[in-house]
Amino acid sequence: MSQHRILTKLHLVALFLWIVMKYQPEERASSLKSLVQQCQYDTTILCPGCFPRPVNCSFFENLKSIDSNELFEELLTHFNQHGVRYGTLSGSEQRVVIKNLNKEHGVEELISSICNDLKIYRNCRLRNKEPYLRVLRQRVLNDNQLEGAILCPLMDEEALKRFLFEIDENDLNKILLMRINAQPLLLKLLQERNFPVPKLIFQGGFTLVESYEGEALAKYYDRPLNVRLLIANELIKASLNFTAGVDNFRFYLTDISPDNIVVSMSSEEEIKVTFVDLNNVIILDSHSKRLKPSKQKHVHSRIDCDGCFAYIQEDICVHQISDINLFAVCQLLLENLNGDSKRGFLHSLGTDSKLEAFRKLLHQCVYCQPPYCEDRQEVLQRIMEIIHDVLHEVV
Repeated sequence: MSQHRILTKLHLVALFLWIVMKYQPEERASSLKSLVQQCQYDTTILCPGCFPRPVNCSFFENLKSIDSNELFEELLTHFNQHGVRYGTLSGSEQRVVIKNLNKEHGVEELISSICNDLKIYRNCRLRNKEPYLRVLRQRVLNDNQLEGAILCPLMDEEALKRFLFEIDENDLNKILLMRINAQPLLLKLLQERNFPVPKLIFQGGFTLVESYEGEALAKYYDRPLNVRLLIANELIKASLNFTAGVDNFRFYLTDISPDNIVVSMSSEEEIKVTFVDLNNVIILDSHSKRLKPSKQKHVHSRIDCDGCFAYIQEDICVHQISDINLFAVCQLLLENLNGDSKRGFLHSLGTDSKLEAFRKLLHQCVYCQPPYCEDRQEVLQRIMEIIHDVLHEVV
């Protein structure tokens, strides 16, 4: 490429960035206005029955919807209307994450479908009454659904009632969110129990504002080994906590990836991991009467899948407990989704004898085939002991 063409391209890039920065204040003001308007539409027109209490949509006026130092996130948002946005709260300067729960107008489509089922063809609005709730529950319990949370055992209405009872919220809103995007419900339930999830700051209609908890795990793959070991230890503890769950409900995260986990590190001794995408979650009522006593434990086996995480939902849903969270963390630490160990989070472990044992345990955790797998919880406990020993020697 000639020097002239390089200079021309650099000039065009500079001009583009100048235009973006010049209009950024106007764009920010427009974004704030659209957030307020969207909140008002959601709560007064789209589904007023979901929000019987007045919602303070003016909350968004105190928000800088896009930080001035988040230029590239802003550019991504322009190209992806459903993209996550970052902002700060005025006064406190607390950074927040803004998420659109109503992707691809899923709420509108669901309301239309329910109205058709109820044979209401004009001026149909969802109401917090049994006919609407009954049809919505059927949608949530549908074992063919692809969006929202999956509740197991499948088609267990009693399990659904027990789970929703755990959350203090309007019935219509709770059931609809289970079908569309269960993140607000899960945040309310889990943050009270100190799970590694963001804090729910505000829900304005179907727009969610949650705490910003750090940078994506993907940015930590080249950090020193001792830092990565500390992070790995937190990931393992989190996988055990989600599996243990809350009040007999277990939470299986089916998308444990470097982009859905963030890390906050105030020092090498204080590292916090947070799971920020809770939409695709399997929720299991481990005390359901529909679970057979003979189906106590599901041991997940690695399934080849080109760049994806594969699992058999039916197997998870008929057992009282699954080790799929533990497997997923082992795989994240050992390799990427294509099986490349050079791209696993704990790549380049070196030749230390303890770390060699560590590597063998990880490999066993990922590649063992049921029924010849050791208990993965015990394997992870041994891995955490090795991490402790190695870090103690480093200190």
